[in-house]
Amino acid sequence: MSNKEFNKDFWQQFIDTNKNFTQTCVIKNVIPEDLVMKLKNAVAEGLTNRFKTKDLDGFRLYFPSQGKGKENSEFIDELYKNPPLENEEIIDYCNRAFKEKFGLIVNFLERHSGFISKELRMITEPLLEIIGIPATGVDVTVFIGNYGWTPLGIHQDHKGENVLHFHLGPGDKTMYIWDQEKYKDLTGTKHNNFEIEPLLEHAEKYDFGTGDLFFMPWDKFHIGKSDDLSIGVTFWFNNPSKVKFFDRILNTFYRDYIHENKDIIAPQHNFLENNDTFEEFLSILKLDEEILNGSTRDFFKYFYNEFKHGLLSNAGWQAPPQSREKEDKYNVDDYEFLLEKEIYTNEPFKMIYKVDEEKEQFYLYVRGTKIDMRYHPELINIVDNLNTHKTWKVSELLKNLEIEWPIEAGLYFLSMIYDKKGIEISGESRTVIQEAENILLEEEN
Repeated sequence: MSNKEFNKDFWQQFIDTNKNFTQTCVIKNVIPEDLVMKLKNAVAEGLTNRFKTKDLDGFRLYFPSQGKGKENSEFIDELYKNPPLENEEIIDYCNRAFKEKFGLIVNFLERHSGFISKELRMITEPLLEIIGIPATGVDVTVFIGNYGWTPLGIHQDHKGENVLHFHLGPGDKTMYIWDQEKYKDLTGTKHNNFEIEPLLEHAEKYDFGTGDLFFMPWDKFHIGKSDDLSIGVTFWFNNPSKVKFFDRILNTFYRDYIHENKDIIAPQHNFLENNDTFEEFLSILKLDEEILNGSTRDFFKYFYNEFKHGLLSNAGWQAPPQSREKEDKYNVDDYEFLLEKEIYTNEPFKMIYKVDEEKEQFYLYVRGTKIDMRYHPELINIVDNLNTHKTWKVSELLKNLEIEWPIEAGLYFLSMIYDKKGIEISGESRTVIQEAENILLEEEN
């Protein structure tokens, strides 16, 4: 099967097989060899970029020899000083970096791999067209290792979060599954359970290997077994509970609309009648007066819309990518080089914009991040042109804006988008796809 064959018919059959995301299933031999290679290279790319930016969030390492379920943070520090070498395959890297059995769980790898964020999302695009975007989006977790039993023990995933596992091998994996009621009868619903062997006779067993897809709904208790080194790229559908969705909306408020002011508030006399602390409370909010003075419903609706705009501008990925400033120390103010470049946007990403003509403000949502700019009607044309995913000469793209604004303003606008990975420069670097194709050609020769 080629990438193009992950079409709507394939995904509709997938939904039929798993009975609308309620039944565990294995679909054999559907990930083609070239895609397996590209995804392996993307994992190496993602680790390299993660190590480079010192991003430790959601990075867990286990050594079975050091105890069941015990994370090792000391060796993580050593790993971050020892990333994959240039063009080093991920299996070779693991054999070099680890001298004993290990288990590595890496969350949100789409933040650090352009290939995963683009190509894996394109593969699942027909599926999401059928079922819709999960309310808090999608994300990728990678499982690497030869750890034997999953380091988390027998466990259940977060409510509503179904998982699709792309198995890259080279080792096989076995998953043992228990229905909720059966597991409750057997254990009293014991989570992170390492008393595994006595329960295996009551489990459903699923074996899968290189090129297979494995799907599991969130409500199954489960544990995996990987005795030989293997890599699994897991794609998560995050269907949250109502309270979790509410919490995620509020996180938009906490993240984007509060100044990091750490000034001390002095003790207060006449505490109940004194409103000085209320003014202090309001002073750290980055909000317009009409939002503050509006209804509670409008207040929450504003952040609800902000969350949705950000999520959709990132094609449903829950986490925005790392900025180029963080990855490569890119300076947004050094924008002059863009003038002679040709640029484009990657599918499936499309920027979303809002205009407040009264305040002369243009709000652009790029890969999950919001950019503010003084409004000019031509900005809409620029974004609309970029959203076609065609390649544009920067000088041509900005020529109408340049009639009224200095060219530097347009270049700065594009530089902000570039920093957030909303645009790419033609011919800027070799891609993961090209690297994988070169490796396959070398093997054939």
